[in-house]
Amino acid sequence: MALVRIGKVVRAVGLKGWLGVGGSDGALGELESVTLRLGDAEPEERRIEEARPQGRVWAVKVEGVSDRTAAERLVGAEVLAARDALPEAGEGRYLWGDLEGLEVVTVAGEAVGRVTGLYETGAVDVLVVTGSKGERLVPLAPYVTVDREARRIVVDPPEGLLD
Repeated sequence: MALVRIGKVVRAVGLKGWLGVGGSDGALGELESVTLRLGDAEPEERRIEEARPQGRVWAVKVEGVSDRTAAERLVGAEVLAARDALPEAGEGRYLWGDLEGLEVVTVAGEAVGRVTGLYETGAVDVLVVTGSKGERLVPLAPYVTVDREARRIVVDPPEGLLD
């Protein structure tokens, strides 16, 4: 079973053990369980008791987390799910697991690197691309095309973006 990252616990929500998960794009509303991985600790599968959108995050109640202290201990944990349990993201939307490791090139064919991270800014997510010239930040803006079939991302960068 292949696990993919669908979000990250960014904060505790309330006093009863709810997790605030960013970056999930609604996938949490469709799942029965998730796997939480915090640092080097062994990943733990948890059944989802309830999930709902709450502002810019999803508030998620998982089995075994009953108070704010327990929820706060999970801040920073990656939220993973079985890829085959996830719905397709839809046109122009992407799951982090589908972008991680993709090759990034310019429209001129110049290699930029591979996607190694993602920053969720609330407005436009930003890809962390690592290549021979170091780490670059590339916003998922209209000048970026994700070619899922070719497993690459093509960037028509505005002047100065990749300098």
